[in-house]
Amino acid sequence: MQTPRKLRLLLATVAAAALLAGCGGGGTEGPRASIARVVVAGDSLADVGTFGYKFTVQNAADPAAGFPIFPQIVAQDFGVTGQCNFFASSNGTSFSTNPACTNFAVGGGRVVNLASQGGASAPFSIPLQLTTAAQAVGGAWAATDLVVIDGGGNDSADLVSAYLGAASGGAGLTNYQNFLLQQLDAPTIAATLPLTNGAAILAGMYMQKLADTYYGAVKASTLDKGATHVALLNAPDITLTPRFQAVLAGVAQANGGGTAGATAAATLQGAIRQWISGFNSELAAKVGGDARVALVDFYADFSDEIAHPAAYGLTNATTASCPVTGTDSSGLPTYTFPTCTSAALDAAPPTGLAAGWWHTWAFSDGFHPTPFGHQLLASSVSRAIARAGWL
Repeated sequence: MQTPRKLRLLLATVAAAALLAGCGGGGTEGPRASIARVVVAGDSLADVGTFGYKFTVQNAADPAAGFPIFPQIVAQDFGVTGQCNFFASSNGTSFSTNPACTNFAVGGGRVVNLASQGGASAPFSIPLQLTTAAQAVGGAWAATDLVVIDGGGNDSADLVSAYLGAASGGAGLTNYQNFLLQQLDAPTIAATLPLTNGAAILAGMYMQKLADTYYGAVKASTLDKGATHVALLNAPDITLTPRFQAVLAGVAQANGGGTAGATAAATLQGAIRQWISGFNSELAAKVGGDARVALVDFYADFSDEIAHPAAYGLTNATTASCPVTGTDSSGLPTYTFPTCTSAALDAAPPTGLAAGWWHTWAFSDGFHPTPFGHQLLASSVSRAIARAGWL
């Protein structure tokens, strides 16, 4: 039996699919808010082409435009089309800019950008993206602007990686402490780490502080500069992605498999979920009842989609659609988006499936949605916007 939540999301999905087919949006009376410009900041989920491709299946019939991703689908609700990437890079280190574009999102974007990616002064930094966007609009937002922002997923993944490394002690533990110093002070780390489950407690504290940093950047560059329509996504449960399911399987194996291994994996998954939920709760508290912000519960919607895939038209919510092309330093599968095209997938369907099979799968690679997954995410955003009274 479908819950009201799933029924609402399914209806929203149908609406988003209609938009994708070019049937328009916003209902017969049109949007209740007049939006003339959609400005985007965030990570790979919102990146429309910084590196020459989108982080999903590539459209063989139209490689330049690709399949629309969630901020583009949301923009269509307001009749806004033609979104392009402000930042562009061929190597991930040097970037050019296009002042005519309003999508500032960059694949690999983080609330606290890694030093190895240039830190706070590189376009991977979501706070920098927001600052740049505010400057691009002349330092003041118009009532006809919609700002769409996502972040926190890559930060969560970084935290998990550092946390797991700390278990080895030595350099791994030092690296974890240095990672925590990005958001927590040294005395807090020193006092908490020796406690039972101290490393896990610190991870939760880190995520709460990260939420403050995230909201602070959003507030400073949008709300404090006159923005009246901000769609802000919280962080999803990354443990549900194929990549982190593989991580959990590795943890289970490292702990001897069987019941002991399953318990260790479940304990880690529960801890990660608690950390991300702490981030989302803190973010919600910061937003409060601010009518200028539509807070999108990406966490709840994504979790429900993976738990009840058939209710959303999904036939696979566990496996990557793109073929594995290698492994990373952790032994996890890697993928190559430029060669993961609709034509290539249609030409090599899994056993028992026909061309078009990937249309109803949730994941493109181990961490990103398919075009249909983007429709589902757009549905979540559009529903939050509608609840805010803008649609």
